Amino acid sequence: MWQKQAVEAGIAAIRRTSESELRARDHLYFSYNAGISACEKGREWQQALALLGEMREADLQPNVISYNTGLSACAKGGEWRLALSLLGDMREVNLRPDVISYSSGVTACVKEEQWQLALSLLSEGRAVTAGMDVICYSAGISACEKGGQWQHALSVLGELQLARLRPDVIAFAAGVSSCEKGGQWCHALSLLREMREAQLKPDAISYNAAISACEKGENWEHAMSLMSEMWESRIRRDDTSYGAAISACGKCREWQRALMLLSDMQEAQMEPSVICYNAGISSCEKGLEWQQALSLLRMIAQADLQPNVIFSYSAGVSACYKGREWQQALCLFSEARAASLSPDVPMFNAAISACAGVGHWQQSLSLLREFWTVRLQPDAISYNAGASACLGGQWRQALTLLREMQEVKLEPSIISSATTLRLPLARKVGIGGERCRC
Repeated sequence: MWQKQAVEAGIAAIRRTSESELRARDHLYFSYNAGISACEKGREWQQALALLGEMREADLQPNVISYNTGLSACAKGGEWRLALSLLGDMREVNLRPDVISYSSGVTACVKEEQWQLALSLLSEGRAVTAGMDVICYSAGISACEKGGQWQHALSVLGELQLARLRPDVIAFAAGVSSCEKGGQWCHALSLLREMREAQLKPDAISYNAAISACEKGENWEHAMSLMSEMWESRIRRDDTSYGAAISACGKCREWQRALMLLSDMQEAQMEPSVICYNAGISSCEKGLEWQQALSLLRMIAQADLQPNVIFSYSAGVSACYKGREWQQALCLFSEARAASLSPDVPMFNAAISACAGVGHWQQSLSLLREFWTVRLQPDAISYNAGASACLGGQWRQALTLLREMQEVKLEPSIISSATTLRLPLARKVGIGGERCRC
């Protein structure tokens, strides 16, 4: 509310000054620039540009301060096209953009992931100004991070250091984050080490990005080490920290450590989010601990959190399948449907595979037909599981499924081929079903 009032007051001041007897150009410049600044602080980029237009109409050529404030307003609004247009306007009226101008232009490119333009402006700024500042370089690194260009981000960080500038925490954090998105955990850890060597204290954002990078690289040891460092440095470990560390342990089948981290959260009086619980369930699923997976699924309900069908129930059903608990798998599947949650393809596949694993072909085929009722397309795994369930004697059903695979243009897999080879034997001996008469 106060921001809107400041904008309105700034514009009103301009109107009063324009109509007053004081027509001195310096007063008008001051008033307009103050109004544009009020709009910039209030994130009203449209009003800021409107005031720049009024200045031209009043035969007042906006100066560098006017343009820079307008550029900053556009940057805060993520209006990179308008920011570039203002930079072009400055050149047309023979005003040389300064470091602030280019910093705002680069920043405007960050939100819309225009990393190529950001790097182009950064290069241009270095050529026409005395030197870019850390803020501008940091914005360039952030633009590369948003665009998933970790190599370019590290290159800009190197250029910052070559320019004899001292990277700050923001620059390093953007670099670590870019490495996380690129799955480059080694580089992320290297940047954290550089921060400490530069007598800078990594913040929670830097640590979280590094832990996530280790999670993507399936390096649970370093993820746990970073969690310990955060505790020793008295940096608060939040839901993002724990979620990434739990997932890192899960990917490496370290389900006990994943559960330990969940327990640590509760001891610290932190309520785990669904994301953390899901990571724990996935850890138990990979560790073949279906009982633990179901326990965590129940804890989600007890915490009054809304489970996510894609992760919570799918991982739970998959854990039961791997534990050969087909009844539990079907129970969870039915529970999700009763809660009006739409099962996804992996969840269907886990339930079908659970039934197929114990020879319950009727349930497998029933689930396979349910795909169409929820408007999902079975994949090769779905058909393979269904066909495998029919190998106990239901060879006609298996052949029908294999034909359906061909009709929907699914490539036969090794499992499909093996099923086809086993069908003639089932037809000849009629194991568990009708003997072939053809």
